[in-house]
Amino acid sequence: MNNVGMLILTKDRISFGGVIVEFAKYNEKVQEKTEKLILILFSLYSMGMCALSVLQDWEQWVTIFIIAGMIFTWGIFVFRIKNYSFRAAIVSLALHICVCFYACRVTNLFPIFALILSVGIIMALYGISELMWINIVTTLFLLFYHGVIVNTMKMEELIQSGSSIFLIFSVFLAEYMIYFWVKKRNENTEQFFRLIKALQNAERSKDDFLANVSHEIRTPVNTICGMSELALEEEDPQKIKEAVFDIQIAGRNLLSVVSDVLDFSELQSGKMEIEEEEYNITSTINDIINLTMARKNQKKLELIVDCNATLPSGLMGDEKKLRRIIMNVLNNAIKFTNEGGVNVIIDYRREEYGINLIVTVKDTGIGMQEENIEKLFTSFNQVDTKRNRQEGGLGLGLAITQALVEKMGGVLNVRSKIGKGTTVKVVIPQKIVDERPVAYLERMDNLNLATYIDMEQFNMRSIRDAYSANIKHMVEQMQVRCQNCRNLAELKRRTQRESFSHIFISIVEYLEDPEYFDALAKDVILIVILDQEDDKKLTNDTVMRLYKPFYILPIVQALNRSGDVKETLKLEHRRKFVAPDVKVLVVDDNEMNIRVIEGLLERYKIKVARATSGHEALNMVDAKDYDFIFMDHMMPEMDGVETLHRIRDKKGLYFREVPIVVLTANAIAGSRERLIEEGFNDFVEKPVETSVLERVLLRTISPLKVQYIEETTVVEKKAENIVIGDLDVEKGLMYCGGKEKYLLTLAEGFMSWDKTKEQIEVWYEAEDWKNYTIGVHALKSSMLSIGAVPLSEMAKALEMAGRNENVGFIQENHREMIEEFQRVIEMVEADPQVPLDEVRESRVVKKETVTDKENATEELLNQWLEELEDAAFSLDGTKMLSILTNMSNYCYGEVSLEEPLQPVMRKVEMSDLMSAFDVVCNLCEEWKKGGAH
Repeated sequence: MNNVGMLILTKDRISFGGVIVEFAKYNEKVQEKTEKLILILFSLYSMGMCALSVLQDWEQWVTIFIIAGMIFTWGIFVFRIKNYSFRAAIVSLALHICVCFYACRVTNLFPIFALILSVGIIMALYGISELMWINIVTTLFLLFYHGVIVNTMKMEELIQSGSSIFLIFSVFLAEYMIYFWVKKRNENTEQFFRLIKALQNAERSKDDFLANVSHEIRTPVNTICGMSELALEEEDPQKIKEAVFDIQIAGRNLLSVVSDVLDFSELQSGKMEIEEEEYNITSTINDIINLTMARKNQKKLELIVDCNATLPSGLMGDEKKLRRIIMNVLNNAIKFTNEGGVNVIIDYRREEYGINLIVTVKDTGIGMQEENIEKLFTSFNQVDTKRNRQEGGLGLGLAITQALVEKMGGVLNVRSKIGKGTTVKVVIPQKIVDERPVAYLERMDNLNLATYIDMEQFNMRSIRDAYSANIKHMVEQMQVRCQNCRNLAELKRRTQRESFSHIFISIVEYLEDPEYFDALAKDVILIVILDQEDDKKLTNDTVMRLYKPFYILPIVQALNRSGDVKETLKLEHRRKFVAPDVKVLVVDDNEMNIRVIEGLLERYKIKVARATSGHEALNMVDAKDYDFIFMDHMMPEMDGVETLHRIRDKKGLYFREVPIVVLTANAIAGSRERLIEEGFNDFVEKPVETSVLERVLLRTISPLKVQYIEETTVVEKKAENIVIGDLDVEKGLMYCGGKEKYLLTLAEGFMSWDKTKEQIEVWYEAEDWKNYTIGVHALKSSMLSIGAVPLSEMAKALEMAGRNENVGFIQENHREMIEEFQRVIEMVEADPQVPLDEVRESRVVKKETVTDKENATEELLNQWLEELEDAAFSLDGTKMLSILTNMSNYCYGEVSLEEPLQPVMRKVEMSDLMSAFDVVCNLCEEWKKGGAH
């Protein structure tokens, strides 16, 4: 073990990943030196025994045997026969045989014990504890030989002589101690290797983690910067709203990454603390569902929420961590589920201290082997790294989740089977502060419900069973009359015999007989359950829309509504409030932060005054009274803490009691407690979560100034009347900015798709996986921008496989992607709406005017590339567009650069800056080889 320590001390430049290799080489050299040393000692003993055999007239064959043994052991060492352990065993046997020859020819055995112990010490140099048994066996044999066979050692004398027995005992004890020392040394060495391997795995995992962090942060930042530019340049309010929505999603993704890193840091340092506060579980559930629906993206999955309507609404606990736990589990379920759905069951069990909140998440995803379940909760460990890379994420979610659950005194259980999905069950104790249930009906006497939902529309039996169980639970918990109709004929029969107040159907049933349901909606409240993207299929404005997921909270709200509910509505599930008489001072040195807070407070009709420094805030509180103050923590000159103390030191009851809420991005463990101890009334992290802000406002604002309202939001969607094959036209219109630009993008893209496909095929055949990865990366973005989602997903999977050097996956899936690409090309070519002829004519005109353009040199191309690289890595899309526009005014090899750069400019406009730069690099290489095409 000392050698190992010396190795680490002297080779501190070696990483954990290289220690094992370096130590193996070092160990080989040590073993070789050890073998040499032992053979030299063996040779000295052999020569000494040969001299004794001559002096004492032993048989001649003994001398020959000893010399032969010495030559044999040197031979197996010189020729490296087999391995180190084998050679050590042979030398040990040979040396002990020589000792036995000598010991059998002496009349007094006791001097031989010193020789046996010295041989044992020599054998210990091998570092193989099993060899010590040869030494023990040799000692026992010699005792038996001299005590029984030749009787040179009288048993009666031994018994009478206590010193002799003590000497024999000491020999065996010394041999055992040598054996124990060697064994312990080997165990320490093995433990060292295990530690190094664990550190090596941790180092490799952290490398993957840091690479993931870099990628996961840059992606949303890229989107935020790019979409911000588009929003600033756009005049259409709807398009600005869409851009801001994308920015919001990217910001939430970025926040998730940063939260993972911070939580992991707290987890590693043991500083993760639980912060109990009152919260409304209804708001938490709705926020989680809305976020989950947004993150479900293009996956056609069913999100089924079975929430117990009797769950107490007011709880006490760490709501932020509870939300994080459920979101982590849900995100993981969605990430690895490609078909079917995710079933969320929210239940509870009463206990003396309150309740055990039980959240169960079942998915129909790919599942995993039981032996891999433990890996889910290991820091930086992923059950399938390549799979996780394709889906994105840091691989910390469930490790953090388990730590949070344990901190909150709960338990987490996972069951999974390959191909059958995964079930995660979380149980967390919470205290009760409000016994009122999350959902209750205000009036039940006039309610008579009917449902007609054809479960056969769902392919998986598990989804059908989950929906059926959910409906059954809702009816039981609401305790209302409800008729479940299995088909349209049954519904028609029942509506003729009895009067229903509400009828629930899905969009599938509505499209089965629209005329019948439109007529039915005149007499009853018809509620259609549908996805957001199916909204355009429902044209009757007298029908209430209930957007998925279909669960107890929006259903109860719909049943409780009074007045005319036959509108196109998307129900907001939380109880809203306003405070128009409240005045607040926001203190922050960053104008952008103040505008964000102003925007958040605007929905509550709160009047906002602003101060950009502590000094300005002191002057403003002297001049006017505010209901409360939002104070930034970190400000230049005078920070938030000093400003707080100066306000509190002012004379007057108002200055001592005005609520001051700290705003801080310093959300590390213990910061909340420290700032509250400084005198702040409450604590809000940046970026501000709406649900957190609402709870702080309700705690801070006087109840007399809070006005509760029941708010709904009217959904107005203006869909372009355009269908092109099975392309997701809405997505294409969103990316391209309108019908005309979308069709023009299709036409211009079509002109280069054949060449793109051929180039990808060339890279595939040449096994040029680097360029192949770049090619499918570009295809992924361009296909998504026109709504060819399946092709984009295929290209994305191949790109991830290329980055992970998973050649087998590429070979298995390349042909399918090419066939899908060809299908998209033919689909666009066959559609008369796509202006292919116009684009061809414009290209002919452009080609005729090429000769008027200046010819670019290779030096100029290289200069443009350097400028584009700087702009791309600075996320400066405006600068990239300027450079590309300038390049379009040139030709190279008598061919215009304008045409091949058009798709690149569209990528920049869609904020795909890194992909655009990669494409320009490839184009420049082609131009230098044979001119632009």
